[in-house]
Amino acid sequence: MLDILVIFLVYVLSVVLITEFVRPRTGGRGVNFSLLLYHYHVLIGFYYGWFAKGTDTSFYWNLGDRYRRYIFETWFDAYGVNNFFIFFVNYPFSRVLGLDFWTGTFLYASVSSWAFVLLYLVGQDLFRNKNIRIFNFSIWPSILLLPSLHFWSSGIGKDSLIFLFISMFFYGIRDFRKNMITIIIAVAGLYHVRPHMAFIILLSTSIMLIIDGKLHFSYKVIFSLLSIFGFFIIYEQVLIFLQIEEFNNENIDELFNTTTTNLSYGRSFVDMSGYPYPLKLFTFLYRPLFFDAHNISSFINSIENAICLALTIVIFTKVNPLKGYKQAPNAVKIMLLTFLLASIAFAGALSNFGIIVRMKNMTFVYFLFFLVFIYDRHIYGIRLSKYKRYLAQRQKAHAKTPE
Repeated sequence: MLDILVIFLVYVLSVVLITEFVRPRTGGRGVNFSLLLYHYHVLIGFYYGWFAKGTDTSFYWNLGDRYRRYIFETWFDAYGVNNFFIFFVNYPFSRVLGLDFWTGTFLYASVSSWAFVLLYLVGQDLFRNKNIRIFNFSIWPSILLLPSLHFWSSGIGKDSLIFLFISMFFYGIRDFRKNMITIIIAVAGLYHVRPHMAFIILLSTSIMLIIDGKLHFSYKVIFSLLSIFGFFIIYEQVLIFLQIEEFNNENIDELFNTTTTNLSYGRSFVDMSGYPYPLKLFTFLYRPLFFDAHNISSFINSIENAICLALTIVIFTKVNPLKGYKQAPNAVKIMLLTFLLASIAFAGALSNFGIIVRMKNMTFVYFLFFLVFIYDRHIYGIRLSKYKRYLAQRQKAHAKTPE
């Protein structure tokens, strides 16, 4: 009975909050699409719960399993980073209230759905054309409905929270003076779930804001000091997480080799040991493709990857990415830099399609944002040129008309 009550209350609260949050920013049409995102995400969340039940999702919700036993006498005994933070989040719902696994799945899906609502609002704010199409196919906001984006970010565990915190960060970074609290919560959450992702995002943001000529010097100094402080806190956790003593070429190469060896199992293993690095990066970004598919899940992933590859090729043939990058606001530049740093880091260490798709999911959507942004500005430029020519022709015709 308690599970049913919690699900009912969370559902009603989610619908009301999304409606009230989105309506003043986009109007009724935006509310409809945001609610579609919510229900779509929750539906895929239940599918993910069925798909992954008995693995890490159950491990996190039950605060351990028969192989990895944890004893927490109080809620704060579970507090920590990485897995322990998930235990800390789940403790009051799983241990205190005794809610069922499926109720936990619904809670995670409902909360993580906000990541897509925030991304939708970011896009509506950034893009000048609200319905962006290529060859008469809508790419915005349709890209937010790609199944794998929702699949890996809707279940119980770290992936859902990391996707949410990164989305919160990029929602806030558009105006960090106005959204400082949102940014702080997002970075703190990233640090607790995946310290290395907090490190990458802080690094990306620091690079972009410090070299930004438009930002006042005092803000550059303040953010630089905050970043140094954040790096100092996160650095040790990153080393512990990676199980290395310091960052150097030897340790990184050994880490990549060890990780590749540990992940060399199953039908989704791909031997990239002889690949040149650009091919490793391509594999990370756009595979599995159709020839790699070995089950329904990988076949669906291959369809999405083919779409993303085609989208990349078409847009890059129409738009100079460097020119588009220069026109982009800092928020988009930080998105792209975060994606690039994460991709470069993970591409050399992963050799299992299942893990690749899961890790890529954290940041690949921001590359898609970059693609849509530069194409949106390209379309806007063409329409603006046509309008200017139209005005010039009208003025010319009016000048020839006798009074």
